[in-house]
Amino acid sequence: MAFKFPEENWRVLLLPERQSWQNLEDFFKVAKPNKEEVWADIGCGPGYFTIPLAERVKKVYAIDQSGFMLDRCRERAKSLRNIEYIQCGENRIPLEDKSVNVSLLANLFHELLEPKAFMEEVNRITTHKIILIDWHPIPSPAGPPLEDRIPEEKVIDFMQKEGFKLIESHAIFPYHYFLIFQTKEV
Repeated sequence: MAFKFPEENWRVLLLPERQSWQNLEDFFKVAKPNKEEVWADIGCGPGYFTIPLAERVKKVYAIDQSGFMLDRCRERAKSLRNIEYIQCGENRIPLEDKSVNVSLLANLFHELLEPKAFMEEVNRITTHKIILIDWHPIPSPAGPPLEDRIPEEKVIDFMQKEGFKLIESHAIFPYHYFLIFQTKEV
């Protein structure tokens, strides 16, 4: 069974010290969001990435399995009107085909029960890029148990075998890998 983040600990995801190991400005320098794009923040939680993304792009779909987490994100977003909140299933995202330019999966891949089915669904809704950020299997001040973390090489191998092309890899975070894949042909 994959580790699932306990939603009652949602405040941990917003602690100020997170900036020291998952800095948003570093993220934006590499991800390069722009005002013409529609993004999906899949596994958005309380909106660590969602809210600052909404200030930089045309629209963000805040997507999570947890209605509780979506409510926390909505409360924090306040007056932002370009965020749409969507509760999803394990391998089903209720969006039209190719409705987003970029899908962000931050700190999520290690939680997937069926990564193949899930990534097929992400590919279905995404036109251009998939940004995948997850935990290196090394000691860190936060994060899932080490045994639940998936090494970067295994994720790259899995994604390439599934037909996704790795277009960028960045070492901007001390405890995470940052991978950008091109969506695959359907």
